[in-house]
Amino acid sequence: MNDTTHINSSRRDFLRGAAGVATAAALSTPARAGAAYQLGCQTLPYRALPMARALEGIQKAGYKYVMPHYTHAGKDVFTPGLPAGELEGLKRMFSDAGLTPFCRFAGFSVEYNTPKAGEIFRKELDLCVEFGIRTVVGIGPWSYDKFPTVPKRARDWDKEVAAYFAFLEPVVKYAETIGVTIAMKPHTGITATARACMQVLKRIPSERLKICWDAGNVSFYEGIQPDPDLPDLAPDVKAVCIKDHKGLRGDANFPVPGAGQVDHDLMFRVLFGAKFRGPIAVERVDGTGDAEKMPAELIDERLTAARSFLVPILDKYARA
Repeated sequence: MNDTTHINSSRRDFLRGAAGVATAAALSTPARAGAAYQLGCQTLPYRALPMARALEGIQKAGYKYVMPHYTHAGKDVFTPGLPAGELEGLKRMFSDAGLTPFCRFAGFSVEYNTPKAGEIFRKELDLCVEFGIRTVVGIGPWSYDKFPTVPKRARDWDKEVAAYFAFLEPVVKYAETIGVTIAMKPHTGITATARACMQVLKRIPSERLKICWDAGNVSFYEGIQPDPDLPDLAPDVKAVCIKDHKGLRGDANFPVPGAGQVDHDLMFRVLFGAKFRGPIAVERVDGTGDAEKMPAELIDERLTAARSFLVPILDKYARA
C-alpha cells in the first residue's frame, strides 16, 4: 500500500465512523423510494447542442429535474435580458419535457471587481425566481496563476479575496429579500475543501449563503477523497453537483458516476444523515474526452447509467 492509498483509506474510515453515528437512527426504518430527494441533471453535458436536444436526452434518461445551462450551441438561452417571448418559450420546453428547473449556476460569468457585477448577479437571481428556482450554485475566485503548480502570490490573493467578499455580501443580502439560496461549490480558492467552505460561511453568516458539495472537484483540484471535514459541513450543504473523478490530483478524468474514486454511497450517507434535502444535479460524464464533441446518443447513455447508479444509493439514505 502506498502513502496516498493509506491516507485515502484513513480518511474513508474516519468518515464512515462519523456517518454511522449521524445516520444510525434514520436507517432503522424502511426507505420510501424517491420521496425525499430531488435528483436531476444539468444540461451542461449537452452544451454544444440546442437546449431542446438536452431536455430530450435528460427526459429519456429518467430524470424529473433539470439544471439548465445558460448557453447552448453557442447561443444565450437562459440569461437575463433575453426577450420575454424566448423565456416563455423556454418555460414551455421544460413543461413539455416534464422537467422541473430546480437549480442554476449564477455569477460564473460575472467580473466581480467591476462596477456592474452586483447588478448582473442580482438579475440572474431574479431570472431564477421567475422560473421557480430557489437555489443557485456559485464559485469564488480562482486561486492559481497556473493550476496546479503556480498559486497566486499571497498579497495578491488576499486582495482578491477581500474584493470578492465585498462584492458577495450585498448580493447575499439581496438573495435574502427574494428567498434564493446561493450555494458556493468547491473550485479551489475560498471553497477548496469542506474546512475552507466553513470559513466562508463564518465570514458572511446568512441562511441564504450555503454550500453546494462537489466531491469530484475536491478530488480533482485538491487530491482529497473523501474530505474528512464533510460531516462538520454537512448541515450547511444545500445542493450537490455530481461528478466522479479518476486518477491523481489534476488528472482530467470525469467518468460516469460510479466508475471513479468518489465514494457516493459514503457521501450521501453523511449528507442525508445531516438531513440534506437539496437539489442533486449530475454535472459531468465525459471521462477524458471532450464533452462538446461527444455524440448526443452517448451522452444519453451515460446519463442513464449515472441515474441507475445513483437511485439505489439515494433510496437507501433519503428519508421523507
